[in-house]
Amino acid sequence: MRYVQSEHIKIANLESKMDSAHQLVEDFIFDVGIKGKNALRLRLLSEEVLRLAKSIIGYGFIDFWIEGTGRVAYINLTSEAHMDKDRKEELLSMSSSGENAEEQGFFGKLVSMFTMDAPGETKWSLKDYQDELRRKKEDDLYSQEAWDDLERSLVASLADDIEVGVSKNHITMKVTKDMSEALGTVGSRVPLQTTSYIFVDSDKLDDSVYDKAEESITSLNLSKKDALHLKLMFEEAIGLLKGLTNDYHALVYFDRYKEECCLNVTCKTEMDATKKSELLAMSSTRENTAVKGFMDKVGDIIENGILNYEDVMKLQQRYGGGYVNYGTMGMYGGIEGLADSGIMWSMFEYRDALSEAMGSDESAKAAWDELERSIVASLAKDVLIGVKGNRVDIKMVYALNS
Repeated sequence: MRYVQSEHIKIANLESKMDSAHQLVEDFIFDVGIKGKNALRLRLLSEEVLRLAKSIIGYGFIDFWIEGTGRVAYINLTSEAHMDKDRKEELLSMSSSGENAEEQGFFGKLVSMFTMDAPGETKWSLKDYQDELRRKKEDDLYSQEAWDDLERSLVASLADDIEVGVSKNHITMKVTKDMSEALGTVGSRVPLQTTSYIFVDSDKLDDSVYDKAEESITSLNLSKKDALHLKLMFEEAIGLLKGLTNDYHALVYFDRYKEECCLNVTCKTEMDATKKSELLAMSSTRENTAVKGFMDKVGDIIENGILNYEDVMKLQQRYGGGYVNYGTMGMYGGIEGLADSGIMWSMFEYRDALSEAMGSDESAKAAWDELERSIVASLAKDVLIGVKGNRVDIKMVYALNS
């Protein structure tokens, strides 16, 4: 899959440069072969991102470009503009208190990033903000209002992630748009129903999580067959979490759409390269002996993704195993930018890669047979995994039978 980076254009007056920005987006869409609704969504998202950034930054120059593939695109903006005191006060005055920009919800969070004087580097991401609201909104009225505000934002609903970084006067914004076929509905529309959240901690994982999952699935009013399939997928997801060798705090919930359901797992965890090296050293084969099935491989990919890229390569050179062999199959989003962009993995892409490799690689044939035996692989339309830093996001997309 070809990785393309567009030209960079500098924007001072958005209205006068909008035609150039539109052409840059159109050229990128043509170069990577994005079609149909995905092309329309990327055009709309790019325009809204520019308008949002311009409304915050004011009259400074913005450097704008897009990079990525036909599968995932990154909309990038940087600015060296210094926001003067009057502009900061104007933005802060938009909040109900005139002081705390957080009270404005999604827009306020972005404003608070752009208006701060950062002696070091400060970062904010949409995914972390969503995670924060999910954990708080059931008991916190403000969080529910902030969540409603988030759902009304066109940028937040179209984007898969937004990352903002501020270092002194240098501002960066990176907006991710994943165009996976399975996300055509999931991630592009507000779900018809979202269940209560199930909190799972590595040191408090007991049978109660299965009871809560049963209640959540029952609340979706599915057919018996679909309910059973979702229950099996949940059990596999919990099994994956149990198999992680590090401590974690996870939030699990279901979304229902008209024709799909999505099992969501958002997880914060720590994985130390030394710890994994010690675990591998205990094995007589110097390989990760826990990696026996398809879901074990998925867990290994997650752990390797959490590790520093350089440390993973050192482990690979010393012990062999997951990362370079099966681990790179199914990754997308630009391997060359891995250390910066994190890992994005898809079961759909993994299946395609195995299919192409089976003719000349015996291990690929064995991995294919293993995939065919997997409960998740037989039930899910796709499994999508994102790993960046100590955060893991998993989406298991299921097509409803009735």
